[in-house]
Amino acid sequence: MIEKACSDDLEDILEVINTSNREVFKCIIPKDYFQDPVLSRQELLKLFERMAFYVYRSEQRIVGVAALSVKNAGEGQIHWVYILPKHQRQGIGKALVTHLEKEAGEKHLHRLKLHTAGTALWAINFYEKLGYHLTGKIDRAWGFDVVMEKKLPHL
Repeated sequence: MIEKACSDDLEDILEVINTSNREVFKCIIPKDYFQDPVLSRQELLKLFERMAFYVYRSEQRIVGVAALSVKNAGEGQIHWVYILPKHQRQGIGKALVTHLEKEAGEKHLHRLKLHTAGTALWAINFYEKLGYHLTGKIDRAWGFDVVMEKKLPHL
């Protein structure tokens, strides 16, 4: 079940993001640049002010997270799509992204963007299957991120 996150969900959201990040990105981001935890409680509180977080609950436990921010008129950005490792490959990520797209449509956004690590081929493939395409690259000290976007249908 997907629902908008509230402040009571902060610790569980941190657990999902930090655990998932550790599991999947530790092997592709060099040790000198890998940050663990990737997000602190204080940072998450600040992000809550700028974007809407959504959680996926399974058996009353948060197992997935995703966030949506409005960047400018007509454009939004997807952030923090993370699923606990043992719950991956069950359609939760797809459900969360689809939900964000619906929320974006209700906000009259016509395009969504996202960033992911350029070497995270599984993530790039996942987003491509959902209709996102590569539109750019952002250089990082450890490599690069790719920028992907999708035009949303008009409601």
